[in-house]
Amino acid sequence: ALAAAASWKRAPREVGKALADMLRPDAAFDLVEVVGPGFINLRLSAQYLGEWTAEAFRRGERLGTLSAERPERYLVEFVSVNPNGPIHVGHGRGAAYGDTLSRVLIAAGHEVEREFYVNDGVNSEQMRLFALSVRSRYRELLGLPGEFPEGGYKGEYIDDIARQVLEQHGKSHAEDGAEFFQPIAQELMISIQRDDLARFGVVFDRWFSEQSLYDLGKVQQAIEALRERGHVYEKDGALWLRSTEFGDDKDRIVIRSDGRPTYIASDIAYHKDKFERGYDRLINVWGADHHGYIARTAAAIQAMGYERERFEVVITQIVRFLEHGETKQMSKRDGTLVRLSDLMDEVGVDVTRFFYLMRSVDAHMDFDLDLAREHNEKNPVYYVQYACARISSLLAKAEASGFSADPSQCHLLTEEPERDLALKVWDLPYEVARAAESREVHALTTYAVDLARCYHNFYDRCRVLRPEAPDRSAARLALSHAAHSAIRSVCFLLGITAPDAM
Repeated sequence: ALAAAASWKRAPREVGKALADMLRPDAAFDLVEVVGPGFINLRLSAQYLGEWTAEAFRRGERLGTLSAERPERYLVEFVSVNPNGPIHVGHGRGAAYGDTLSRVLIAAGHEVEREFYVNDGVNSEQMRLFALSVRSRYRELLGLPGEFPEGGYKGEYIDDIARQVLEQHGKSHAEDGAEFFQPIAQELMISIQRDDLARFGVVFDRWFSEQSLYDLGKVQQAIEALRERGHVYEKDGALWLRSTEFGDDKDRIVIRSDGRPTYIASDIAYHKDKFERGYDRLINVWGADHHGYIARTAAAIQAMGYERERFEVVITQIVRFLEHGETKQMSKRDGTLVRLSDLMDEVGVDVTRFFYLMRSVDAHMDFDLDLAREHNEKNPVYYVQYACARISSLLAKAEASGFSADPSQCHLLTEEPERDLALKVWDLPYEVARAAESREVHALTTYAVDLARCYHNFYDRCRVLRPEAPDRSAARLALSHAAHSAIRSVCFLLGITAPDAM
């Protein structure tokens, strides 16, 4: 009413009264009242809310599954760390976010594939140092001088990989160089990364090799396509992309003067390959250190003739770990970041995922290790999972006692805790739709806690199994079933377990 007052040329309260008069005859409302300068309070009728609660009961865990008006094919690329070290706690936030976003988009009715881009180019200096670091440890295991490379890697995982190389390939490679150790060490590292991510609940549809773009000639094909479109030029012996024509702050070198391609050359080929595979939208989840890459990648995409709107980048900000109220340095004595598997060992997979997801990824977050270790209602993960287990216990007890749910009695749910829970259950499809549209999946953790709070309040204030009131019991059981389905559904979207007992 306040928003419409100007166009109606009436006082807001007068507009509010007119709107209220139109709404009062609707059977959906028990109460329609105008308050203050023109606000309208609406209270849903018991019959109307009961019908929706019965529908939620019938839909079960399909309640949060939608049909998109225009279904699209998405490719979500995330994590994509170099295969020269394990997945560490700094990567965990992007892993949890990318996987949950994929789940949400699928629930919203879209087709989604998850992809990990493996930066395995043979000309990578980082990968060469990684291979030589493994070679050094391999030689030490044979009792030979290590010949450790300047700027090499010193993590414990280097020792582990060197041992595996020795076990699998024997003792005859002490004099071999990076060309022998790089592909072997790289594959072993990828296997470790894959296992850690799978334990975290993240399974990719495809691990895409950067080197394959060179092996199949796709980098050269992409450059030739840009040349034909007039978007590259030569200067000082190098080949440049005219990226400033598409909003970048400067043009970018694609091929150096010595003939070596820059990293952007393979990035151009990779995104061209993505579009050629038929995806409607590309979503890249990158770390905070990649913010500067957005404009150049978007420029390259447009230079190849693809719409900028089909390419999205989500930047994940830094996570700070707190212990006893102080920042905890999440690194070992050798300076390498703690592995994600270490954090999962410490607080569990469910807690790790949920805590990473509790804040918007575009904001810095504090990961409270003390709270994460709690096994009581202070811990939001425990609070949500306890609600799920509590409902499971109730439903099992009801079945054993001969009670059954009857959705046709849901119009009897008139008490405030019943109504609050029913409304919160019905928030789920809208939460899914909003998260899919905005990409703000952290809202689902808030929803999960709110839903659990509504159920705990309902359970504590409304006795469900009442032999003296069978219809009321049947209605409350139907509501409990619907709440159970909603909690299980949101737990699945967040990638955490929904236990039947705790």
